[in-house]
Amino acid sequence: MLEELYKYAVDNGITARPGFKEKLVRYYISFDVNGNFVGFDAVEDGKKTFCPDMGSAAQSTSKSNIIAEKAEIVLNLDKDGQFPRQVKHDFYMSAMREIAEFSPAFAKAVKSLEEQREAIISNLPTKKFKSDALISIKFDGNPLESNPCYFDWWEEFRARNNEKKTAAKSKKEQSGKVRCFITGELTEPVRTAPKFSGLVSVGGHTSGDTIIGFDKDAYCSYGFTQAANAAVSDEAITAVNAALSDLLKDGTTLSGAKNIHWYSSSVENDILELPNFDFGFSSDSDDQNEPDEKQSDNARVREMFDSIFKGECPEDPKNRYYMMSLSGVNGRVMVRSYDEGTYGELFNSIKQWYEDLSLYGKRYPKIFTIYSRLVSYSTSGGKLSERINKELSGISPRIIYAITHNTELPDTVAARAVNYIRHDMYNSSNDETRRRKNIDRVSCQILKVWLNRKYRNQNKEEFLIMENLNPESSSKAYQLGRMIAVYAAIQNKALGDINAGVVERYFTSACTSPALVFGKLAMLSQHHLSKLGQEQKGSAVYYDKMLSDIASKIGNSLPKTFTLEQQSEFALGYYAQNEEIYKKKTVTEE
Repeated sequence: MLEELYKYAVDNGITARPGFKEKLVRYYISFDVNGNFVGFDAVEDGKKTFCPDMGSAAQSTSKSNIIAEKAEIVLNLDKDGQFPRQVKHDFYMSAMREIAEFSPAFAKAVKSLEEQREAIISNLPTKKFKSDALISIKFDGNPLESNPCYFDWWEEFRARNNEKKTAAKSKKEQSGKVRCFITGELTEPVRTAPKFSGLVSVGGHTSGDTIIGFDKDAYCSYGFTQAANAAVSDEAITAVNAALSDLLKDGTTLSGAKNIHWYSSSVENDILELPNFDFGFSSDSDDQNEPDEKQSDNARVREMFDSIFKGECPEDPKNRYYMMSLSGVNGRVMVRSYDEGTYGELFNSIKQWYEDLSLYGKRYPKIFTIYSRLVSYSTSGGKLSERINKELSGISPRIIYAITHNTELPDTVAARAVNYIRHDMYNSSNDETRRRKNIDRVSCQILKVWLNRKYRNQNKEEFLIMENLNPESSSKAYQLGRMIAVYAAIQNKALGDINAGVVERYFTSACTSPALVFGKLAMLSQHHLSKLGQEQKGSAVYYDKMLSDIASKIGNSLPKTFTLEQQSEFALGYYAQNEEIYKKKTVTEE
């Protein structure tokens, strides 16, 4: 995993020098070529740039970062007549004077900063300026942090001022170089791994998080201390951090974690993005008002999606993909999942995912929409993403793995989807919420995926759920689901649209204990059939024949209870039959 991140940083040229970290500079103190203070250059939204970083040493009361640091430290701003950052400011200036010996630009900038400090402070920006804003220095229009003259000096200075050095070393540590855990090369390992940013939204620390950390005895082995327990070179861990920071910029947040992925070779058709798109709800005409770049992206996505069903792999099948799910805990990285494989395997798995999701047309929900059906049902609102983070963090990696490897979904996924259908059906009895003809489609798609993958692994091909209605299904639960859909259609034909009909009142109990309720439902349906007048005699004959056909598939006995699999089949039978009835009704009316 770390080796692949290192390769990604090297291949994409994003690795920083050891001891550097990407930071967000908000302002630059600008001097002209003669060293005269010009003013402050404000950077809208900040400028991300690699700057020297002292690591945890900069959090002490006596040391600071150099070149790019907080304004209160660089300018030694007073607070109520006191100078609380005096010691850190002195450290900053001392370091800057050392660099000045290697560069005329630094020499003039440092001299100007000392001599014109009061004028600089008097010209501080007044709009939205904060004393802890990160500022740097420009000399003749060039940021000092990008000047290479101090790079060699920086390595020596950083080692000299690293307060994390320990006086007591183990014998193995004293012996010199060891193998780098990432590259396999002999190296002098870092004592504390540097941090990277990008996980604040999922529990990460504002100062960054470390992927290798050993600060407690329980984490240490064989007398090693700190990062020596997983020895890595400064160069390698810096590259890994740069790769993580870069990937996290475009990472998706789901169920309380940041999800990132990359490939061993760059791809134009990133098939791993497909599950994040909602298909079947837009057309080419919808893109006409979009920017050209957005239209191009949409066209590429549609092309990838079409290739799925044509079975045409759009990239090199041997190209490898890598996926990670990350969150932060107390300044450390929690790797929730890691996965890798070939593009060809991934293509086939995602192709199967969409085939399993197919249910009456090519309408495929994205992952977030699927997750919205797996949280506890709520009519009181609340932020959906927060509920997903709280309830699904444990099963999310297993769901993603099932998608990318064509494996079974966890049973809890089906249980949550069935629960969603029940609650949604119960709440739909209210006039204000009852706006559709069928139960929730997305929940049924989830159940179809879960059932079909389970039955394939059990070699029960005869129970597989088809994309459309299967009148010949050998599942009693499926046929009973069809039957209650017919009962509901008969009631609607006889009485019109009422608040609490057969489905709203009996769906939940029929889904769990069919033997208790289907006798009553049969009597009710005969009562409703008798209410159809002479002008609707054809409908009465049609529905009565349909009930007889379904009854012949069920047989003479009804199960007392349904398992989770049977509850899922029941819901899918109801959904499919209802779609057929509604479709036929629409055709007749037209």
